[in-house]
Amino acid sequence: MTNSKKIIAKAIGLGAVAGMRATVAPTALSFFLNKHPSKALAKSGLSFLQSPITGVITKVLTAGEFLGDQLPNGPNRIIFPQVAVRVASGALAGAGLFRANKAGIAKGLVLGGASALAVTFATFYLRKYVDKKLHAKDSIVGGIEDLISLASGWAIMKR
Repeated sequence: MTNSKKIIAKAIGLGAVAGMRATVAPTALSFFLNKHPSKALAKSGLSFLQSPITGVITKVLTAGEFLGDQLPNGPNRIIFPQVAVRVASGALAGAGLFRANKAGIAKGLVLGGASALAVTFATFYLRKYVDKKLHAKDSIVGGIEDLISLASGWAIMKR
């Protein structure tokens, strides 16, 4: 796979992760960039993504999102504010990834955001289906989704 195709695949993957859990995509990207800083990103408005402070903040936000997802009365991910946050997160991760790889941010914004939008709805309905078919507790299914999002974010950035 060419480097360009790899970046595209990673942006789509991070967008998908943002569709599952909004904070995991920027957390995975920030963790990676903190360990492997990009000179191209350092000179942009997205340089904060490789800051150690951003790494800490995104990890705390991710922990909060995981805890919040366990609440029985949490909002559905398909209501406007929730969708908007997930799309923005995917777009940010895609743009940061593209910029870090000396590519234009517009394509990363679109790929990450569109992927997040699609996966937000797909995982919402998949989770409802699994809850109903398996008669599983929603918190257990949510916990599994948390683990999948973390493992996916890690795997995407390790490639």
